[in-house]
Amino acid sequence: DGTFSYTTTAIKTPFTAGLTNRKQIQIQLFIAPGYDLQVNANVKDFKSVKQTLSYQGLGGKTNSYWTTISANYKPEIINWLEKDEDTYINYLKQPNYVVEAISKTFNADNMEPYSAYFKEVLLLDRKFGQYLDILGSYGDKNSYTWVQIEKMIAKLGYKALSEEFKDGKNLSSSVFCYLLGQYPYYCKKYGAFNSDIPGTGMNYYSLLTASKYFKGEVYDFVVSTQLKSRLPSMSKLEEFTRVEPFILKIEDPIVSNEIKKLANVRKQAALILQVGAPSPLFNLADTSGKFHRLEAMKGKVVYIDLWASWCGPCKVETPHLKKIYDHFKNDDKIQFISIASFDAKNRKERYKIIKADKMVWLQLEDTSDSFAKSYFANSIPRFIIIDKQGKIVDNDAVRPSEPAKLMAILKREISK
Repeated sequence: DGTFSYTTTAIKTPFTAGLTNRKQIQIQLFIAPGYDLQVNANVKDFKSVKQTLSYQGLGGKTNSYWTTISANYKPEIINWLEKDEDTYINYLKQPNYVVEAISKTFNADNMEPYSAYFKEVLLLDRKFGQYLDILGSYGDKNSYTWVQIEKMIAKLGYKALSEEFKDGKNLSSSVFCYLLGQYPYYCKKYGAFNSDIPGTGMNYYSLLTASKYFKGEVYDFVVSTQLKSRLPSMSKLEEFTRVEPFILKIEDPIVSNEIKKLANVRKQAALILQVGAPSPLFNLADTSGKFHRLEAMKGKVVYIDLWASWCGPCKVETPHLKKIYDHFKNDDKIQFISIASFDAKNRKERYKIIKADKMVWLQLEDTSDSFAKSYFANSIPRFIIIDKQGKIVDNDAVRPSEPAKLMAILKREISK
């Protein structure tokens, strides 16, 4: 009947979570040490959840916020983005259904533990949501500059973001954390820094921004979050050298040790994929079922494309790859291979793409994703160059969309 229970003593701090079923219907939860929640709902569809959701037990009053906000929701009937700046700011200042739900839930009768904490979190979410309203909507629609954005935030009665970034307490707000991740993008979009952040077109722009403008807990959070995402796919020693200064600036010893440990483990693993190292091997089937081994291609330069039918950026590279292939197709000293990775369930769709896009070079399928994983290819497309002796030239090579650079490298390796 869908009934289940879960008991744990592992919850040490309060946080917001969600229960999601296969229909992507989600029930929000405030969870905290000592809470003993009973949640009841018919999750047949969104309407049923709204009509039946209830919370009982310790933490139930605090969690009733979710039913209150659902009941109080009022869709906007005015396009406030079309209004002048002062009207829009006055609109943001007005109490809305969120404020009403907060006031109703966290009143004098709610003495549950952590209720004050969750109230503060919700108020911070609303505040930083308004920063995002200005940065992501109003400022964009009206083609504002960074100076205009800052003046509008001041009119709203809020501190400049640079001041908010100094307060680690704001990290309790998921909206604030999201804003931290988007901040480099908005800085770039609105011309916040002009030329005082070097290498703004590089992959390290977000880390450089964090290093210059975030401090303390906020810096630790942003940089550790980015590195946890970045480190598992890093495969070149120079990449580890590039991120080391950012790791050394992390102040919290627990966070610092966690990231250093992760970096060291990944760096040791990456050592086997450096220039001149033997490439990991494969024995994979093509579209006709015939198997091909990398060892059998010795004497040829091998250019490998890791792709999938669902991967938009992969498809962007295909026309460029076709042009490169056409240039070398009569040269028996080079082999082009596309290896379908993380795509085992989409064979029918993939074959349609191969045919439609005239991908006439060797097409292999890695149903276990073992070759991609051996190169730590956590994201695709990924391109790899292997020399005539089966050794790695580049484990994260130039893409076909940079044809001049790629052609020069391939010609150099062919001539050896």
